[in-house]
Amino acid sequence: MPTRHVHTAYRPAYFLLLLSLVVAVAACDEETIGPQTRGSVQGVVQDAETNAPITRANVTTSPPTQSVLTSDSGTFALPDIPTGNYSIEANKTGYDARAVQVNVQENQTASATILLERGDDFGEQSDSLAAEVTNWFNDRVNRDSTGPDSIFADVEFSARNAGDVRIRGYEVYFEINTAEGTFSQEVSGDSLDTGQRDIGGFRKYIPAEAQNVRVQDVYWEANSD
Repeated sequence: MPTRHVHTAYRPAYFLLLLSLVVAVAACDEETIGPQTRGSVQGVVQDAETNAPITRANVTTSPPTQSVLTSDSGTFALPDIPTGNYSIEANKTGYDARAVQVNVQENQTASATILLERGDDFGEQSDSLAAEVTNWFNDRVNRDSTGPDSIFADVEFSARNAGDVRIRGYEVYFEINTAEGTFSQEVSGDSLDTGQRDIGGFRKYIPAEAQNVRVQDVYWEANSD
């Protein structure tokens, strides 16, 4: 009975190819799950004309990482953020927003100096009622570490009787601009004597961080007495 010979010369090449594919996949997985490099940013926000520090300015990043307020000396810090290129933006009532570009490198601290110029589009005044946003900032809240953050706009404002008659009641209408659209908030107040000022605030849930907050309109009623 003749003997059958099985040719196996192709097997070493086949196994070498299979082994190379396994090594390549393992290398990709290792790269994917490897530790993310991180660095930090430190900076200061100042008045463009006087170089005076601007306190409680809202500082955000794009791509988004953290939202912080400047200290009494105008400084801020963004620690432990992923490395890469960022746009660092500062917002403060009474100033035009401005952003600077930084590159965050591994285990390094990038510096940023943001100079803000004064603006005049944050207030609304009628013949007798002057209202303005005095401060605002984004507040991220995460009650469940497995889910996304909830974002709230915290807004402080003032309303002043700038006329010569007593105000019986008033309403202030605010506009909050975000990357997801514009949102409104209405706040009402009671009587204001001439020259009197009310200081107030509100907190509003928004789907994305506020980019600016302004008074859109005001309404008031004179005291009939």
